[in-house]
Parts: sequence; C-alpha cells; structure tokens
Amino acid sequence: QEQLDGLKSRVSTVSSLCQSCLTDTDPGVREQAFMVLSDLLLVFGPQLAQDDRAALAPLLLEPNAGLQSQLAAFLMDHVFQHEPSPTGTSPDGESRIEELHQRRVLLAGFCKLIIYNVLELSAASDVFKHYGKFYSDYGDIIKETLNLTRQMDRQEWARTLLLSLKQLMSELLLQTGPEIRGEESFLEIRDLARRFSLFFSLHQLRNRPALLGLHRWGL
Repeated sequence: QEQLDGLKSRVSTVSSLCQSCLTDTDPGVREQAFMVLSDLLLVFGPQLAQDDRAALAPLLLEPNAGLQSQLAAFLMDHVFQHEPSPTGTSPDGESRIEELHQRRVLLAGFCKLIIYNVLELSAASDVFKHYGKFYSDYGDIIKETLNLTRQMDRQEWARTLLLSLKQLMSELLLQTGPEIRGEESFLEIRDLARRFSLFFSLHQLRNRPALLGLHRWGL
C-alpha cells in the first residue's frame, strides 16, 4: 500500500506538470508534454485494473473535462492547423517529411487514448471531422481509428460521426451565415459525409441499426 501511495503521488505530480506545460511558450515543450501525458494516460488507463489487477485501481489516471479540452485544443494547434502536404517534391521536402512524421506521432497518441477507452468515444469527433481535408497526411491513422471504434460501440460510433458533421456545419454557419451551399467548405462537409457512408457499406445488416440511428438523430 505504501508503494501504491508513493507511485500514485508521483504519477499525479508528473501528470499535473505535463498539463501545465501544454500551454508553454515553447512548441517543443508543448509537444513533449503532450506525448508524455498521452503515455501516462494510456499506461494508467482503465485496462490497468482489469483481470487480476484490481489492487491497482487506486493508480487509475482519469482525464477530467478540462484536460480533455486541452488535449483537443492541442490537436487543433499542432496537428490540424497546418495545410495538408502538397503532392510532389519541394526544396524543403525533407523538413516537411520530418514535421509530418512528428504530427502523425502526436495524432496517433491521441487516437490510442480513444481506442483504449481512456477518452470517451465522442472525443473522436475532434479527429474524424478532419478525415476528408487531411486524408493525404493522416488518412490511414484516422481510417484505422474509425474501424476500431466502430467495433467498440456501433451506436455511439454513429453518434460521433454525426457529431463531427454537426460541428463542421455549426462552424460554417457561424462564419458565412445561412447561404452555404455554394461554399467550398460545404462541399468538403458533403464529401466527408460520403466518406463516412462507406463505413456502413460492409456488413450492412450489422450496421443497419447504427445507420438508422444516425438518420434519426440527424433529423
């Protein structure tokens, strides 16, 4: 028990330190803090106390609403703030590849938190809504996350897809007003919905309740 208490205290201290570093002025510090925090949340997540490890339950590290918001904001600032990588080569191509690799590592760290139930499935909307625009950079990571989360809970997964589309529509309406059908951003949302629909095409009978729910909730 003494060892558990000591470890819990150290984990809590490191977690708090990393969370405070997410707002540091140095981008490198922010990225390191995000990666360490992602690893901590994963290691000390719900699976830690499963099977015959119930005694480790006091060590569980559960992200509160504030931390979840910070993690989502970090994705926007460090992963989805950049323009998608252009096709072809350029003089600074090697530098672009290194930056892209680092952003992919950050995104994968966040996605693992969803797949292993550290974050609620609805948090995936902050990733899924970028699937179309950033397909060339992160398409494989987001697609795999879509497939794995679908297996976790098809109904909640469908709700998350709908939430992704609703968030994008709300942002667009705030920016441009009600006349949106000619906007490029609206066409991107429509293309994203088409991409989402492809995930319902396989195993149609199994996906039918989730698809029906998505239409019902949408209406």
